Amino acid sequence: MVEDEFTSKLCNYIIKNFRSKYASNRDFALTCGIDEKTVRLIQQEKYNLSLKLFHQICESQNVKMSDVLREIGE
Repeated sequence: MVEDEFTSKLCNYIIKNFRSKYASNRDFALTCGIDEKTVRLIQQEKYNLSLKLFHQICESQNVKMSDVLREIGE
């Protein structure tokens, strides 16, 4: 899979499955312990998440990283 395609799929998954559970970007960001600007960048589907950030988001949602990767086809 091309890197840009992977980035897009991962960002899309985070927004559709995690972010959508919250009333605002701010609420999601606070829950994940990340900056609201980062959430907006992820929504653009072009943000290259670090492994640490990916882990932090998954941990805040009580989801294994491997489950997310499996679901997006990686």
